[in-house]
Amino acid sequence: MAIAGANAPEARLSALERYLDTLPRQPLADRQLWRDTRGQVQGQFFNCSLTSAFEPLVTLAGREVVAHEGAIHTYAQDGVGLAAWKLFAMAADDATLVSLDRLSRLLHAINYFAADGAHRLVLNVHNRLLAAVADDHGSAFRRALQSLGLPLERFVIQVPASANDDLPLLLHVVGNYRRNGFAVSLQASDPAEAGALMAHAVPDWLKLDMRRTWTDRQLAGLRASAASAGVTLIGRRLQDALSVERLQAAGIGLGQGVFAGGLVTPADLRDRRTDRTDRRTLSEEVA
Repeated sequence: MAIAGANAPEARLSALERYLDTLPRQPLADRQLWRDTRGQVQGQFFNCSLTSAFEPLVTLAGREVVAHEGAIHTYAQDGVGLAAWKLFAMAADDATLVSLDRLSRLLHAINYFAADGAHRLVLNVHNRLLAAVADDHGSAFRRALQSLGLPLERFVIQVPASANDDLPLLLHVVGNYRRNGFAVSLQASDPAEAGALMAHAVPDWLKLDMRRTWTDRQLAGLRASAASAGVTLIGRRLQDALSVERLQAAGIGLGQGVFAGGLVTPADLRDRRTDRTDRRTLSEEVA
C-alpha cells in the first residue's frame, strides 16, 4: 500500500478540516455532533439540538470587534427550543453536566474557527462544573482543542460569578485553567467584589455588570487598580449610551451587550470575513 507524501491533499488539510470531514451530515444516535447543509456544526442533547451564536465584545470608541463570546441556542423537532439554563437543568447528575458543558464549549470552538473567526473566543463554564470536576479544570478541554489544532492563546475561559462566593475554590479553578494555557475572565457586580477579584485572583479580564450602580469615582478607581495589576476591564450588559459614556470617561474602553451589538451566527462570521477579504483584494488590485 502506498504511503501518502507530505504534499498529498490529505496532508495539507488542517486537523480541524479533517475532523469536520468525518462528521455525519444528519443527526445520528451514536454521534454527539453533526454538520448541517450550511456547514455549521450542531450538537445533540436529549431531544434538543444545540447551535452556536456569538456575542461581540467591542471597543467603545469605534465599535471594532476584539472578541466574541459563545452562546448556546437550542431547538427541537417541534421548533421550540430551551433556554440555556433550562437545558443545563436537565443534566441531573454531575457526569451528564460535565459532558454537556464540554460539548457546548467544543461546539463553539469548532464553529468559530471553522467560520474563520478572527478574534479571541470567550467560553463560559457552568457553575456546577466547578464542584463536579475535582481537579485540573481545563485539562480535558485543552487536549480536545490541541487534537483539532486550535490555538489555546485565542481562548478565554469565563468563570461564573457564583464562584466569587468561595475564594479558595475560585483561586483553585483560575490556577487550573491558567496552567492549562487559558486566559481567564471573571465577573463583578459591585466595587468591593471587583477590587477583591483583582487583588486575589488577578484575572486577565474582569467584566463589570453595568446594570448595577457604579459611581464615576468607583469606575475611575477600578481602572487605576486594573492598570497596575495588568487586568483588562470590560463593561458587560451595556443597555444605553450613558453607560458607554461613563465607562469611556473612566478610561474603560471595551464593552458588550445590546448597545455593543447583537448575536451573530457562524454563517455571519464567515460572510463578514469573506467580505473583508474581497475588499482587501479589490483595494490591492486598484493599488
